[in-house]
Amino acid sequence: MKPPVSPALALIVSGALSTTCPAQEYSAVPDGAFDPGKMEMRTSLRSPAVSEINAKTHFSAGDMNSDDGYNFDGSITFPVMRHFGFQADGIYSRIGGEDFYGGAAHLFARDPDLGLVGFTGGYLTRKGVDTYQFGVEAEWYLNRLTLGTFAGVGKISYDNAAPFIDTNPTRFVGRVSADYYLLDDLRVGASYVTAFHDNLYKGEVEYQTPIRGVALTAEVAGGDNGYDHWLVGVSYYFGGNKSLRDRQRRDDPPSLMPQVLHGLGAYGAEYNRKGKTFVATNPNHGNWSGSGTVTFPGFGGIQDFTVNLGR
Repeated sequence: MKPPVSPALALIVSGALSTTCPAQEYSAVPDGAFDPGKMEMRTSLRSPAVSEINAKTHFSAGDMNSDDGYNFDGSITFPVMRHFGFQADGIYSRIGGEDFYGGAAHLFARDPDLGLVGFTGGYLTRKGVDTYQFGVEAEWYLNRLTLGTFAGVGKISYDNAAPFIDTNPTRFVGRVSADYYLLDDLRVGASYVTAFHDNLYKGEVEYQTPIRGVALTAEVAGGDNGYDHWLVGVSYYFGGNKSLRDRQRRDDPPSLMPQVLHGLGAYGAEYNRKGKTFVATNPNHGNWSGSGTVTFPGFGGIQDFTVNLGR
């Protein structure tokens, strides 16, 4: 005869087993059987792609390719079911006396403990030029390190043709980036972008202050054809009280719009350099002859310059 087992002892042993051996709670389902309850429990263990509806705004100012630059951008992010998210970006920039407007969208799947993969596209315009980029983006989370990438296609369309450069290029755009969280609220990052056959290198730092949701930013960049910029700024994150690392892995992915803007800037620097060279070597070309001046749009207007013909 088996000795009687106390109900209290049985409860304690059962609780201990479920604590020390959690895998036993989700034991394998026999072949040919399907248990939707257990499948739902497994799925629910994974954190949602977006923890809650959230938003962020960012203002930055500085020097953009030898012109004063002021940028205001923002994003709002929504959960889509549990494991997907959608984000909308917007930007307004005032650079070198010109106004830029644009927006982007992201649709992504994410496991906040592993990484993100999704589709994104953005459009930017100012008087005389339009540009867009679209492609695939991904992030990998490795403890304090975040690796990122983008691969896609971009297009720039100038209203007026020029004899020294393609004013309607459609070319590959790619980016690789690495961000490291020295502290949960302090991020340093570096990235490389190739856009329209021009190269751009950028370094940045972001610190979330003790004031809830407020972060300070700074970045420097340099690229082909003498392009460079430096910016300092401030961000405000709407949403729960999270560390900077959690905000960027559980709430919103990076906005696409700075990449679109800076890609136009790098191509504009090439436009400027080739335009100056053309005018210097062809002083009597077409309607540009004589002692007058001609203005090239450069960075889509960000670095307009005037050349005295015949010099």
